[in-house]
Amino acid sequence: MIINFNETEVESMMMDIVDNFMLLANHMKGLCVVKKVIQKTKKEKFTKRILELIEENAFSLVHNAYGNYAIQTALEVK
Repeated sequence: MIINFNETEVESMMMDIVDNFMLLANHMKGLCVVKKVIQKTKKEKFTKRILELIEENAFSLVHNAYGNYAIQTALEVK
């Protein structure tokens, strides 16, 4: 579905996802979004920031059933 948006709109959505990363990563449905972003993003700045957020919040993520999957997905991709 994201292919239907122009680059500016996609970048705006990505910024929102990054800004709300912990909320999304620790939620059953939000995790689906986070996993897709981790797997599909081609922009280095988003990939780098998401990996930084995972590193900064690893302890919290690993203790959450959904957050743990965000870490696993990032490790699989990288």
